[in-house]
Formats: sequence, structure tokens, C-alpha cells
Amino acid sequence: MGAMVGGGASGATSQLTLPLTSKEAEMKKLILIGLTVVMTIMFSSVAMAQPAAPDGNVLNGCYQKINGQLRIVSSPSQCNPSEISVSWNIVGPQGLAGSQGPPGPQGPAGPEGPAGPQGSEGTGTSGVVEAYTLSGSIGSISSRSSQWVFAGPTVNVSTSDSQRITAVAQAPLGTRAEGLAYFGYDLCYRSAGSLDALTNLAGINNSVGQVSGLSGRVSFAAAASWVPGTGTWEVGYCILNSGFTALNNNDLISGWVVVTN
Repeated sequence: MGAMVGGGASGATSQLTLPLTSKEAEMKKLILIGLTVVMTIMFSSVAMAQPAAPDGNVLNGCYQKINGQLRIVSSPSQCNPSEISVSWNIVGPQGLAGSQGPPGPQGPAGPEGPAGPQGSEGTGTSGVVEAYTLSGSIGSISSRSSQWVFAGPTVNVSTSDSQRITAVAQAPLGTRAEGLAYFGYDLCYRSAGSLDALTNLAGINNSVGQVSGLSGRVSFAAAASWVPGTGTWEVGYCILNSGFTALNNNDLISGWVVVTN
């Protein structure tokens, strides 16, 4: 700021600039700081509104020192002597990556897809090869026997190396004696046409039954499935009557035998 002093004998006026006081200097400093802040805000607004300069990332401008006007130019050389050349980046450097956010909620289930095409027909062989019926009367079965014997009719079936025999049979058994008859029952097989000892399918785990003259006939069922190998086999329901009472009040056996691949 400063004071103006006038004087002279001829009436002419002369000017003299006095030094600024400390208060005036401080005021001028505050005005310059405020002007810098305003210019920064103006530069930021102009940078957002103007297209990119030829180099793609720098905007150039000329700031008028007298009235504070700012204009955008393509080169700093276009500024006038009364202007200050300024420039700023349109895009700053990339910041650090932020921390990963929490997972979002699970989306809704999608619609059911269309049915797929029908598969081609299989080329495997049929499961059932042969089926047989076990049916007929059961004769008297002696007591005190150490071997398994067939009870009722049997069937002969042939199998290849991998074919399976599955059989189920039920036999009503009884005795006319007053005492109890204890016996084992199972399904058995042997080579067809031979007199070989019977092989019972459950082994030592065969079921055990009992009847008496007072109880009448009781039905006992057995079932088994096995792969005997290649051959022809005699298959049937069988009894091991090692007790002291004969089974002599029996009825008709019923069942079936199936060979499968």
C-alpha cells in the first residue's frame, strides 16, 4: 500500500512512494495466499472441463496477473508478458490397491436346464438267462444223519464261468413223533448226475429249525446266490437231520431258481 505526498512552488504535483508498514506487508502476504488457493481451485475445475492436450495428460494455461483470468492454451509460449504460465496433469499417478472387499451375497438359483438327449441303447446281454421252478412233495427224512440230503424235487441248471445262480425255496416240515426234531436247513448243489456230497450254500452258518408232533407242520424258507463256475448243477432245498426224530409229516416244497449273467 503506501502514502502519496504532493507539493511544489509552481503548483505541479509530484508523487513519492513511502515504504510499506509491517501491517500492510502482512496484509499483502495474506492476499497472495488467498489468491493462490483460488487459482488452485480454478485450475482443478478447468482441468475437468477441458479436453486433453496434445500429449494426452498435461493442460497448459496462462494466468492473468492483473485481473486473475485463466485461459487454456496449447503451449506455454502462447502466454503474454502480463500472464503467468501454468500447467497441471489431467490424470495423476495410480494409487495403491485397496484391500479386498467382503464377498457378496449368493445369487439366486438359475433356471433348470433342458433335458439332455436320450442315450444310445446298450449292447450288453440280458440279465436273466434261465428260470426254473421248485415244486413237489417232500418225502420222509431220516434222523441221525451226518450229511445234507435234498428235500423234495431238484432242478439241473447250466452256467458259464461268470454266471450266477440265485434260488429261494420254502418247505413245510413236521413230525408225527411226540418228541422234538432239531435239524438244519439250507439250499444245496452238486454236479448234475453225480453222487457227490451236497454243498450247502451257508456253510456252517446254516439256519436251524425244530418241530414236534404237537406243533404240526412249520414252514422254513431258505435263499442263496452264488457263482459256481462253468458246469451243470443239481440245485434244491436240503436238510441236515442229525437229531433223534425223523421228519415224516412234510408237505409240498415251493420255490424258484434263476441263472443270470
